[in-house]
Parts: sequence; C-alpha cells; structure tokens
Amino acid sequence: MVSSRLAAVEFWDREIGRWVTGDHRLHPDLERWRATYSGRGAGAVDMTMMPEPYIGPLGGNNTPALVMLGLNPGAPAPAFQSMEGIYTERVRETSYGDWASSGPYTDDAWETAHGRNRYHQNRLSFARRLHGDDSIQNHDLLYIELYPFHSKAVTAAIAPPSDLLSRFVLDPISELETPFVFAFGKPWLKAATRLGLGDGHQLLVSWATASRSARIFPLTRNQRLVVVTQLGYAGPPGASDTDALIGALHSRA
Repeated sequence: MVSSRLAAVEFWDREIGRWVTGDHRLHPDLERWRATYSGRGAGAVDMTMMPEPYIGPLGGNNTPALVMLGLNPGAPAPAFQSMEGIYTERVRETSYGDWASSGPYTDDAWETAHGRNRYHQNRLSFARRLHGDDSIQNHDLLYIELYPFHSKAVTAAIAPPSDLLSRFVLDPISELETPFVFAFGKPWLKAATRLGLGDGHQLLVSWATASRSARIFPLTRNQRLVVVTQLGYAGPPGASDTDALIGALHSRA
C-alpha cells in the first residue's frame, strides 16, 4: 500500500516543481482547491507566490516532534516566495520536500531580512516544553495548511474539498505516530466544525491565563485535534499553561 505521506510529498514535488520553472497552470485538483476560498481585500489570494502546502518533515522516517494545522501559509514575502525569490530558487535547485524539511523561515536568509521569526520560535518553544526536550529543532516540526496559497489575511471560510482534505491533510497525519495534532487561534473552532469534525468538547485545564481554552476534536486512528485559543492571541501557551495542558492531556490518555 502506498504511503499517503509519500504520495503527498511526490505530488507537491511535481506540481510545485513545475511552478518554480514558470509553468503556473494548476493541476485540476489544485484549481478545485483554489476555488473553495473567496477572500477579498487583504484576504485576496496572491497566486504570484509559490504555494506552500506544508513545512517540515512530511515524508521523513522519524515522527515530527509537533504536528500543527494552519489555515494558510500567510502573507506573501516576494523576496522569498516569488519567481525570483530566495526560497523559490532553493526549491528550483532541489525539491519542495527537501526545502520544506530544512527548517526555512528560521534560517540566516530569513532572519537577516526579517529578524527572529516569532511565529516559528513560539511553536518551537512549545514543542520543547511539551516533550521536555530542548534538543528539538525547527526542522523537527511539521505544519500542514488547509489552503496552500498565500494571502495577507483570511477573510472568508476555508473548507477544502473533502477528498483533498483527506488526501493531503488527514490521511498523511493519520500515518504519524502522534496522538495529538495542534491548532492555535479562535478561527480554528469554526474551521474544525466545517471540516466535519463536529463541535468537539472542552478540555478541562487549570489555566493561569483566564481567557485561554482548549477543545478536543476526534481525528482518525484515535488521534485528536487540540485547538487552543486565547483572547487576542493565536499562538501556543507559555510555560505554566503548557504544563497545565500537558497534565490535562495525560489525564485523558
């Protein structure tokens, strides 16, 4: 049986490999996917940027230290993601999978241009606290997006076609030996329901931050999606609340 993870990596290597050579015609499946989101204004899709469906070791032999879901790859960075971009050139020289598993967005090129990447650093700190392991590095983390195209903001619902959601997101995740998949931010509560995961249920955690909460949604193979939210913040918890979350998750194991 063909691995869903490897099949996804091969698909993206082929399709993004075409994109970086200047062939921007979308595969029919990607055209269907693109059409499912209708954001406008700041939420308009920028198709001049390299698609980024995942970052991290999707096809690796080792289980990622942390698996996270995102809505989309975020705001365009033309110096890195356009046809002349630094990262586009790296993909052109190797493959999308090789580039994605190298720990981009925390490398010297990015930090020289933009400074320390707080988005990735906060998630790395969370992964280290979660496992009590400071040896975990950025290239050990796996991010998978619900929508592989860039926009400055998300201004409309993202609901991938169910077959593509299974093929590129849920099935690959199900092959990973990880009991919990994480997503951060209030928009994920509605997104999880739109994905057919139900309403979930609240995880009882003794938070230090009063506005923080977590909901659990069932995935396949006894995996669970943990959506963590906090008023005015869409990132992982700090040290004390991570400890509280660990305790609550272990009590359910």
